[in-house]
Order: sequence, then structure tokens, then C-alpha cells
Amino acid sequence: MAYEKLIGTFESSDGIDNCAYYIYLPTSIINGGYKGIIQISHGMCEYIERYEHFADFLTSHGYIVCGNDHLGHGNSVKSNDDLGYFAKKDGWSHLVNDLHRMTMIMKKKYPALPYILIGHSMGSFIARLYLTRFPNELTCAVIMGTGDDKSLSDIGVRATRSVVSIKGERFRSDKLNTLIFGVYNDKIKDRQTIFDWLTHDREVIKKYIDDEKSNFVFTASGFVDLTTLLRKVSSQQWAEKVPKKLPVIFMAGTADPVGGYGKGVRNVYAKLIDEGCNVDIKLYHGARHELVNETMKEIVFDDILNWINRKVGGMTGNYEF
Repeated sequence: MAYEKLIGTFESSDGIDNCAYYIYLPTSIINGGYKGIIQISHGMCEYIERYEHFADFLTSHGYIVCGNDHLGHGNSVKSNDDLGYFAKKDGWSHLVNDLHRMTMIMKKKYPALPYILIGHSMGSFIARLYLTRFPNELTCAVIMGTGDDKSLSDIGVRATRSVVSIKGERFRSDKLNTLIFGVYNDKIKDRQTIFDWLTHDREVIKKYIDDEKSNFVFTASGFVDLTTLLRKVSSQQWAEKVPKKLPVIFMAGTADPVGGYGKGVRNVYAKLIDEGCNVDIKLYHGARHELVNETMKEIVFDDILNWINRKVGGMTGNYEF
């Protein structure tokens, strides 16, 4: 491994829970110092330690990697009963603020280093709100596996709030889960599991299914927060608030249903181009949702590293892949 792993906790912005966090320090210093800090915002029904193969790659190239398990995820829960539950109120907002608390921990230790945020899936929605809430903290941002569907999110918010009002905030509904994710496998021939849409890598899917910290159903209020996140980042108001000079790249697979098989990702990109933002886009033909766990993940790793190196180095203009 190319890193030393440090583990800690910080108090969540909800004032109740503690968030587990992880720091991966390069064991070999390249050219006299660390190149920067890369903070990861993980997706729904997963946790930071699922990214350790990616952290190994990034630390081998001189970057410190860090991230916290979101509320309701990983080691930020007191028990498995809390999986998929964020907070009594405004859980979506606490997720964004907790990302910033992680940032402040790192900047206190390394105030002069370039700072990069990578967000995947639900973590990309959180990261996208971070861009507008804390616009001055970042050198650049990588947004992976994101989506753009305000009409769907509006319906989702109403439906999930209805379930909360009838069944309670901690109720887990298989029907609601199927309503939101049930169509994600529809375009996959010879599918073997309900999670085939995540990646072509059968071993990754098996580990995901066998992992109780991944294979769980969100609470009803967790779904309210998820759909609220999507609604907010799908709005024109969000696009107008994205910092114009901040380099951002959108990366997704053309076989990823979360991003509308590329259409939703292109929509987000186009909205930000119209706002005069500094954005790039890279779509991977045939790739599914989890780019860093796809069978061609090494290509994705290299593309992310090269793009970040260019932005950290102060180079301007659109990146040519």
C-alpha cells in the first residue's frame, strides 16, 4: 500500500452524532512534498473504506486522501438501525456541512495545499451543494455518477414525505426503494442481481451484496433527504450559484441510469456552460454507475489524476482526454 491510514471522528453539524473520518497519507513523498488533498464524498449505501483502492492510487502519486462516512452510513452510525437515517430535520443540509467540517480538519493541518473534492452519486449531489455553500474552499472538483432530474425529484420529495407522515421517519419501504431504483436494471440483458447497474465487475457486486453496510434500504426520511438533494442541485438557482472560475469536471458512464445514460450529465454540463462556468465533461462508453469500480477503472483513475494535476498546476482551458 502507498499510504498510512489514520482514523478519527468529529461531531456532526446535527449536534448529536459523530462522523467517522479517514485520512490516507502517502508513505513516499514525491518531489519534496504532498501535491494536494483530495476529499471524497461517497455515495448512497456505501462508505469511505470502499474507496481504498482508489486512495492507494492517488497516494502513490503524492496526494493526501481523506473523507468522512456520511450520517447514516459506515462507521458514523451507532447501530445498523441508523443506516439510511440522517437527522430529525434537514439531514441533507447536515451532510453538506459535515463535508465542510472534514475540510476544516484537513486545512488546519495543511493550510497551503491545493484542495480537491470528489463526489460520487448521492455524494455528488452533496458535493454540488458544497460548491455553492463553500465556494472558496476548493481548487477544483470532480463530480462522478451524478444526475439531473428536477421533475422526478419533485415527485420523489412529495412521495417520500407522504410515507414519512403515514409510516414514520424510520420506516423502511421496499416498495419505495423499488419505485426509485427498480428501473435501473431495465437496459441490462442477462442481469443476475438487482445491483448489476452498479458495475460490470461481478466480484464488486458480490462484495456489495454481502456487505451489511451497503446492502440496506434507506429509511423514509432518508429518501426525503436524498430527493431533496437531487431537487436542489437540479434547479436553475443552483447552476447560477456555482463559482464561475472553479474548475469542475463531470464524469459518468453512458450505461449509468442515475445520469440518464449520459443525458442528465450532459444537461448539468450544458447549464453550467450557459452560466459561463469552467467545466469539463468525460463520458465513458458502456460504463455503469461506479466508475472507480468498473472493469476499466484504471483508465478512470488516470483520467482523474491527469485532470487534477493539470488544474493544481494552474493550467487553463478544456482538458483533452
